[in-house]
Amino acid sequence: MPEFVDFIVHCKAGLTPLNHTMHFVDFVPPELEEKEDDWKVLSAGREVQASKEGQKAIRRLFKAHGKRQYRVGHMFVSKEPTHPLSNWHFVFFETNELRTRDNHWEMGPHVHITNHLWPNLYCQPIWEAFVLRKEFPPAKLHLSCIDEKRRDA
Repeated sequence: MPEFVDFIVHCKAGLTPLNHTMHFVDFVPPELEEKEDDWKVLSAGREVQASKEGQKAIRRLFKAHGKRQYRVGHMFVSKEPTHPLSNWHFVFFETNELRTRDNHWEMGPHVHITNHLWPNLYCQPIWEAFVLRKEFPPAKLHLSCIDEKRRDA
């Protein structure tokens, strides 16, 4: 992935026809999002912790920790001042998708990409869905990214 980082640096330096912006989110599945009083249960007495609601809160907190994902998105857009933009690329991934072990994709570590070549897709709604609702676009390609230095990570 050093080439990807180099490309981002070149975009930031103005050496490419594309601008770059990046956003990341801490994503917890909606059913595991903590409730206002969940943390209070941990310091409550045994009666509260053993209650049905107390057990639900404890399960939710510990399951959320294991299911938490860090989602990262990189948007590259052309520098033209008009919309819709003729050239844009959205590269996105969850950090666990960069690992070799326990990867959901058969080919191993990877990122996803969608861009202006997909019909009826536009960068603004895709970016807003990611930033505001933590959603990745359903249309995507998987790009393998094996870093020889991290092959067994």
